[in-house]
Amino acid sequence: MTKKSIYFGTLLLTALAFGSCASDDTATDKTAGKDTPKTGTVFSSDVEPVTRTSATYTGSGLDFYWTANDKIWVKDDNNTYHQSSEDDIASRIAAVPGSTTTAKAKFWVDGTYSNGTYKVRYTGKNGVQDKVTIKASQTQSTPNDAAHIAEDGDFGVADATGSGKYSFTLNHKAAYVTFMPYTAQGVIAGAKLQKIRIYTNNTSDQLAGTFDLADNGTLSNGTTTSNSVELNVNNFSIPNVSTYATNGATMVVKPGTYNNLTIEYTLHDAVTNVTGVITKIYPSVTFDTGKNTPVKADLKVRIYPGNNYYMWDAQQHYWAGHEWDSANPWQPTKNNDYNANYPQAGDPLNRYYNNTLVGYSDPTGVAPAVEPTTAHFKDLMNANTALWYINQGDPYYDNKTLWATMGHLYTGGMWLKKLEKIGDAQTPAKTVAELKGAAPDGVDYTRSLIYPGGHPIGKNTSLTAGIPSNSSDYFYLPFLGCYYFGQQQAVGVSGIYWLSTPASGSPSLISYIFFVANNQVFFSEADRYNGYTILKTTNEDEYRPF
Repeated sequence: MTKKSIYFGTLLLTALAFGSCASDDTATDKTAGKDTPKTGTVFSSDVEPVTRTSATYTGSGLDFYWTANDKIWVKDDNNTYHQSSEDDIASRIAAVPGSTTTAKAKFWVDGTYSNGTYKVRYTGKNGVQDKVTIKASQTQSTPNDAAHIAEDGDFGVADATGSGKYSFTLNHKAAYVTFMPYTAQGVIAGAKLQKIRIYTNNTSDQLAGTFDLADNGTLSNGTTTSNSVELNVNNFSIPNVSTYATNGATMVVKPGTYNNLTIEYTLHDAVTNVTGVITKIYPSVTFDTGKNTPVKADLKVRIYPGNNYYMWDAQQHYWAGHEWDSANPWQPTKNNDYNANYPQAGDPLNRYYNNTLVGYSDPTGVAPAVEPTTAHFKDLMNANTALWYINQGDPYYDNKTLWATMGHLYTGGMWLKKLEKIGDAQTPAKTVAELKGAAPDGVDYTRSLIYPGGHPIGKNTSLTAGIPSNSSDYFYLPFLGCYYFGQQQAVGVSGIYWLSTPASGSPSLISYIFFVANNQVFFSEADRYNGYTILKTTNEDEYRPF
């Protein structure tokens, strides 16, 4: 509820002595075994206990409560605002074990009150009579317990009316946003919510700041304003459906309409120690005066399956039949975890690599064009396309985009220009088929005995941080790491992708790989028994995160 009622009586004062109170709203303190009346006019919420300053979300709106040290301001007959000097909030809370709020309260306020109408203000905990401060950084410790709003910017005004006893309906004049994020993806249900931030791209917007307060509750003359407000929360859970009791988080903002509003949800995975942000963008949002805006956001990230790791040209993936989410899992799901049931020679599940020696003994110096035997490896990038990506792919290192695999959150990936866009940029333009047929130096490394990894064209360390503005022209390679003799390694640190090209000219069972990390993109070779990821150039967007 946004309109709340308080009733209060008057205690008449003289310069010489205390007078008696005509109503039964008078409260006393026990001092030295004797009842000692408090001084001032009594502002009581006993009759209609619905005006409060802490809040919980009820599913349809905010329900407010009084909290310790709340104060109100009242303008007396001399047009002077007086702050309440005492209240009974602490004693009411103490009377209910385990409680931190109370539905009723009495306040004592100095001043002379002999007319029928008076202005009442609430300017937040530790507030002043004529200013309101909405904080740019707020903190809520407990789900669906917004006691913090009293300190972070809540305020309200009212006209008190009556004779002898006065009552008023407090109109809350701040705007409130209650976030209830959830995820339909069970993969991030174990992650925790640490912070919610809203901001605009207009630095003149005033979501927070210190403002002058008028009697009608309007704000003006903002100072130290901010177009951003963050709400820090204490590792709230993220349920599979929106449940306000689980993680309801309420923020105070200045009322108004804001364009291009961004909401960021900061999540943390304690297992991988990864912190990342999920972003939602809204073209225009109005936060109404005195009203609460509920936000139920489904937090989604790109989930990469754990079944794209292979030994080179193997018929089945590295953990086939025993994936991490199967009935009988063997697959490790965290870096440095190990399982001894990795593919070995004679593997009955057909997970072992192609051990055919190719091209190493060609006396002419030109290796035969050898292709893998499996359809999924024939479609991979070859040595030539990998070198085009390295040299003309304009790599962007992205350590912000959040993604998940095997039940955990990670960041880390590389954006590279698509083959078609690389070909279009050549003079004259080249087709994708031409790029597959020869590397940037004109050599066809699918046939050459020369190993290109040691050449200048085999490595690029000139990376740009971030996401390319024209990201549709690029594809994305997440740092999915690898498996080495059954041990998971480097997930979130690097990405290693098999090429369809075996390493010609070598007596060892090795093949070429495409390696991406935070500081380089390079061409290399590796033993075929390693469990690396595959990427089909027929679907460069296979790993696109959004």
